[in-house]
Amino acid sequence: EISQMFVVGFGASMIFGTFVGALGDRIGRKKICQIYCFLYILSCFTKHFGKYWVLMLGRITGGIATSLLFSGFEAWLVAESTKRLPPDGTELGHMFA
Repeated sequence: EISQMFVVGFGASMIFGTFVGALGDRIGRKKICQIYCFLYILSCFTKHFGKYWVLMLGRITGGIATSLLFSGFEAWLVAESTKRLPPDGTELGHMFA
């Protein structure tokens, strides 16, 4: 059962990860980051229960949150920096160095 939970968590991240970029463009990068926070809190909350289906739900929400984590925050940083900073991109290069 533990191996199933790992596979489901990584599978949810894999499946949702293919759509998260387009979703961020559609609803906004800041909103994606807020959804990440909510889903990760929900995932952590499920760890306090002993029911298998609740733990599985936590792995699914954790997998989705992981997809949001690895794309949402960086995309938000780049989008905001292109709006607010000079277009030469030197400041953004320093952020990612």
